[in-house]
Amino acid sequence: MMIGYGAKKLNYMDNALNKGLSNLVMHVTLPAMIIKSMQFEFSKELFFTSIKVILLSLVVYAIVIGISFCFPRMMRIGGKKRDVFQFILIFSNVGYMGYPIVDAIYGEIGVFYTALYNIPFNFIMLTLGVYVLRRSSEGIKEKVDYKKVLLNPGILAVAVGFSFFLLSIKLPLPVYETLDILGSTTTPLAMLVIGSFLADMSLGDVFKEEKILWLAMARLVVLPGMVMGILYFVGVRGLMLGVPVVITAMPAAANTAVLATLYESDHYLASKGIFLTTALSLITIPLLTFII
Repeated sequence: MMIGYGAKKLNYMDNALNKGLSNLVMHVTLPAMIIKSMQFEFSKELFFTSIKVILLSLVVYAIVIGISFCFPRMMRIGGKKRDVFQFILIFSNVGYMGYPIVDAIYGEIGVFYTALYNIPFNFIMLTLGVYVLRRSSEGIKEKVDYKKVLLNPGILAVAVGFSFFLLSIKLPLPVYETLDILGSTTTPLAMLVIGSFLADMSLGDVFKEEKILWLAMARLVVLPGMVMGILYFVGVRGLMLGVPVVITAMPAAANTAVLATLYESDHYLASKGIFLTTALSLITIPLLTFII
């Protein structure tokens, strides 16, 4: 991230390159990482655990969504600012940061569970997420493109990888090694993009935004803390606890500003939210690894 920050400041990276690298990560390297990480022999235990992970994801999203409706009211925030705050609370950066960090902590089995855990993400983002962002905008009546949701590269990669797992299909060694090489570039490429993105904003301008620090603390500390407490209380342990907590602890989703612009919400506030939560996550995520 620091190299990406410096490269952008020195004009070695620009927004066109960032867009290209982002597309490369989301459409090529991340799907390669997901498929390769699902190359496990089929077992009933792993299969039933996989089902539990998906159900657990729905439970966690229900908790987070409920909190997201309460937080703006507590902060007495309304209008488009409320919409952006709520979107940031619900949707974390699962693609650029979630997968790489889970891979670093738990390895391939962690990525396996994370891929399944993130299945509801795109469906919820392109339904409830779109509703939240366009709620205070006038004249926006775009319908949800469910075909676009289903054909998302991440969803397709999970479908392919999980099918291989169910059928115990082992990829030929050259194919596996190719996916391994591609997948291993996900983390450095994603971090370069995030670092470059941080170089575009001024920390002073971000902190001038009223109540944004409270939003960052809620996103990075309160939500993962509540998820951890609730799941631990009901007896969830190990990877089943670690993956939901790590994903919940990620900063704001990278495409928050893009969607806020598309649906005529406050994209400046969305950009500030992404910047601050990403910058502070450099402190909160390492601390979290000592707890889980």
